[in-house]
Amino acid sequence: MTPRGLSAADIRRRNRSGILRLIHRHGAMARNDLAGTLGLTRASVTILSGELLDEGLLEEAGSSGPGGKAGRRKIYLRIRPEAGILIGAGVEPDRLQVLATDLAGRVLGVRDIPSREFAGTGPAEILNPGKRRGTAASGRPGEAAAASGGPSAGADPGVRLAGAVLAIAAELLGLPSPAAAGVVGAGLGVTGRVDPGTGTCLREPRIWNRPVSLADPLADALGVPVSVDNNVRALALAELLLTETRRDPPPGLLFVKYGPGVGGAWTAGGPPWAGAQNRAGEIGHTLVEAEGPVCPMCGRRGCLESLVSLGALRARFGRGDRGSRAGIEALLDRLAREAPGEYSLLAARFARALGNAIQLLDPSRIALYGLPFRGEDLLARIASQVESTGRPCEIRRSGLDPSLPALGGIALALDRFLEAGGEHSGTKLGTSAGR
Repeated sequence: MTPRGLSAADIRRRNRSGILRLIHRHGAMARNDLAGTLGLTRASVTILSGELLDEGLLEEAGSSGPGGKAGRRKIYLRIRPEAGILIGAGVEPDRLQVLATDLAGRVLGVRDIPSREFAGTGPAEILNPGKRRGTAASGRPGEAAAASGGPSAGADPGVRLAGAVLAIAAELLGLPSPAAAGVVGAGLGVTGRVDPGTGTCLREPRIWNRPVSLADPLADALGVPVSVDNNVRALALAELLLTETRRDPPPGLLFVKYGPGVGGAWTAGGPPWAGAQNRAGEIGHTLVEAEGPVCPMCGRRGCLESLVSLGALRARFGRGDRGSRAGIEALLDRLAREAPGEYSLLAARFARALGNAIQLLDPSRIALYGLPFRGEDLLARIASQVESTGRPCEIRRSGLDPSLPALGGIALALDRFLEAGGEHSGTKLGTSAGR
């Protein structure tokens, strides 16, 4: 008998997903251990793991023993990294990053282009100025678009972005069709307010002047399942899936991204929570100083972002280096040397916002992400000031590489792949953040 509302196929997929998620989280595991943890019979796990072995998703990884009542040796199973390729994309006001990894998160290729190019130029011209690609010989999903240079420059913004991602992915993989190259899923993290259920960017005035559907055009272009979410929620998911945090995830995690603005995401024993209006965890727009400057994004006076963002620092202390990421590091270094009082004030403002979040959410850990936290000084100052408020909370640097924002897209794709039990097709799928 199956639980009400679930077919035998649903149960099979759920159990396959449980096996893959456990092995992804803990590393190689034996069938007996999988059965005990999942509450399944060893016979069921043997059948399902046999399917996964036959499909090439799992491989044997050594043995130990003898073990068990029959004195059998334990044979350990692990996910085979080469069993699939994931495509992650990160959209920010100034750039698009496209990243390809294997199932273990190892980087196979990455490329950045300025946002003005994907926002207003056809993808063929992005990669090969003055050249036009030939016609595809195959009818696989996405091949015709890749071979012709993708959707035209005058197309819908979501279609144009999808064409740019397709063109870059094809270049990274050396094949016109991502599906033919072994891609099993793709994910897109985008700044602004995003509805993960529909894969739509609802508001990002720095890039588009209206809501833009992103998941459907990208799934059509790539021919693989696609998940879309806000970039900071996607990165928080990456913290849970792609770093050592996955082995012992905290019961409550507040993920904070700094640079060029300030963003946040909140998770409590599951995927990052989007909230009723898809704005949960936005610590950057919480009030820090009532008489502070007006924020150009939220319109409120004295939010954290209005005081510590790259734009705010440039307005008060000079432009620094060109480029939003190098610029904020350069400005903070200069501030620490030339205006230590202002530097301490910046840390205090951060600590005030984090203290308020701790009081409200009671997280067990805060992960700070971004180039400004590569060094120890700013992180240590913030942690010390939060500790002095009497609100205990572990504050640590994120385990993610801040130069690879598209890892958020990789995490979205991996999460969907694991949730589907390793099964994939060209079906358009929403992010699992809404589970």
